[in-house]
Amino acid sequence: MSSNDYKSRIPHHRRLVARAPVTSGTQEAPKQSQWVILPVLWKGLKRMAMGIGFLVLLSSFISLWTLATISGGAGGHGAMPKDIVLVIPFEGGLADMPKPAGLAASLAPSPPSLYQITEAIEAAKTDSRVKAIVGTLSDGSFALAHIEEIRKAIKDFKESGKPAYVYSPSFGEGGGGLGRYYLASAFNEIWMQPMGVVSIPGINAEAPYLRSVLDEWGIKPQFYQRYEYKTAYESVNETAMTPENREMLTDMVARLRTALVKDISEDRGMSEAEFGALVDKALFTGDAALSSKLIDKLDYEDVLSDKLIEDATGQKPDAIADDHLPFVDIADYSADFEKHRKNKADGLLSDGRPKAAIVYASGAIMQSDQGGGGPAGMMSEGVAAADLLVPAILDAADDEDVSAIVLRVDSPGGSPTASESILRALEKAKAKGKRVIVSMGPTAASGGYWIAAKADRIFALPTTITGSIGVLGGKLDMSGLWDKLHVNWDAVRWGENSTIWSFNHSFSESEAEQINAMLDDVYRAFLSRVAQGRKMDVADVARIAKGRVWTGMAAFQNGLVDEIGGLPEALDYVAKEEGLANRGDLVVEVFPKPLTPLEKLARILGGSEDGLNALAAQSRFMSWAAPFFAELAIARAPEDYGVYQPVRVR
Repeated sequence: MSSNDYKSRIPHHRRLVARAPVTSGTQEAPKQSQWVILPVLWKGLKRMAMGIGFLVLLSSFISLWTLATISGGAGGHGAMPKDIVLVIPFEGGLADMPKPAGLAASLAPSPPSLYQITEAIEAAKTDSRVKAIVGTLSDGSFALAHIEEIRKAIKDFKESGKPAYVYSPSFGEGGGGLGRYYLASAFNEIWMQPMGVVSIPGINAEAPYLRSVLDEWGIKPQFYQRYEYKTAYESVNETAMTPENREMLTDMVARLRTALVKDISEDRGMSEAEFGALVDKALFTGDAALSSKLIDKLDYEDVLSDKLIEDATGQKPDAIADDHLPFVDIADYSADFEKHRKNKADGLLSDGRPKAAIVYASGAIMQSDQGGGGPAGMMSEGVAAADLLVPAILDAADDEDVSAIVLRVDSPGGSPTASESILRALEKAKAKGKRVIVSMGPTAASGGYWIAAKADRIFALPTTITGSIGVLGGKLDMSGLWDKLHVNWDAVRWGENSTIWSFNHSFSESEAEQINAMLDDVYRAFLSRVAQGRKMDVADVARIAKGRVWTGMAAFQNGLVDEIGGLPEALDYVAKEEGLANRGDLVVEVFPKPLTPLEKLARILGGSEDGLNALAAQSRFMSWAAPFFAELAIARAPEDYGVYQPVRVR
């Protein structure tokens, strides 16, 4: 059986590209690009005939709704087969925050979030229909903390006696593949294509130092820090790594190495010394990887496919029609599971069971999401917007059924004023009797720790990057560059310090004094909030602060977090505090509540220019560009955002 034949046989293979599950009907779901163009058409149509345009859009939506009903109703995935091989396509990375459903959600469920994936895997453990799990790795990078949560779910699934397989054409072809291999090592069997390679070169933390180039160009960096470990702007301030940064990175790399070597060597049945020697060698061809026991099978994807079909169904692959194959995408399975969980939650609420509200603070912390390129009123990827998070927290606090708010933080920092707004909302929730639990994802540093500081309980993964309790701020003085380019800036000014944020002037003595006074004030406030929240002396906080970044395990040892665990463990803690067995008996709801397709359509047709861009904001371009919009917002308003510089380690 050829590889091309295999691709035509496996529905999930096509979904890896299209991200849209196959429906039970014969018609195909419209592609996302068809929806992206509607706002453009609407903008032109409203100038000609608003009434006609409205009817056209409304008719299109009704047609889509009808098509969804014909194709299998809510979820659009039709009935599940009696024998299931659950397919998890790891591509492009893992998302902490659930993606909002698009208008085509009735035909194809949105890609599941990390938590939805882990919950689906747990459900599959006891689902008699599920015979095995197969993960496929193709591209993308994965945060180590996300990998840890997936690994735990897979290892727990294996305790049921059901097998878990993973397939990748290669692990790090053309680059490092240690992160992907770390994920793969949790599965029973690792399969790789015969021409693939395994690249596990360890960890290389490096950064460019631009000071000499900037000096040559006439650009003068003027940044001040609190204190010596707050090294985010070091690459422009210095010509080489400072001793403090080297000390911090050396400790961090050593701790990450310890976690990875311990887990992988246990999973692969070798000693830590043996795996360490393999890392030192770094690069393996397929045959060398097989003989070194880094992988289990060196074969093609269609061979694994045939094995899974036969093991799951007891039939030869050629005897099964394409529409009866056992492969079910995790997005379909998760959507089906979420339907049943919602029905169960309704019953639990009627029994008086407590509810936990999950609020996601994912991305750079800003006062508003508009700087991040997102449409008004919708959470933007890459931005943790205070003007959306604060109302969500207060809504959860006002919900009588909610007993606890679980704040999931994956943020490198951001605006101190926005961080303070979010922290204040959490304090108000606590004053209303709600427990506040923080679950740290890959990163909860700087402003990300600020908003977590006063939680009742803080959970972190061993490889979470947290701490960075410190501040910095300043600017680049470009005046020397303008002189070299013979560009003369002229201006009319009012105010002794009116050039404080201008890139065309150095800080005056008075301006530098104001900047440093601001940094001192923010740093003192940061220490105070951490000391209050962690019930520590300010002096003890100052000793472990100084802008230093810690791994989750080191933060636990230093008293900055309470428990090692992920979001599932945080929810289990809430359940046990309420006298329940585990999170399965707890009603869990995400705040702010996602908009339904009808609500989205109403928002889009509301007439505002931002509303007309709502569909376009769901496109792949906006997802890709969101971090750049966030950085642009910081550059536009350094007085708001310059005191924190994003810290992110992958």
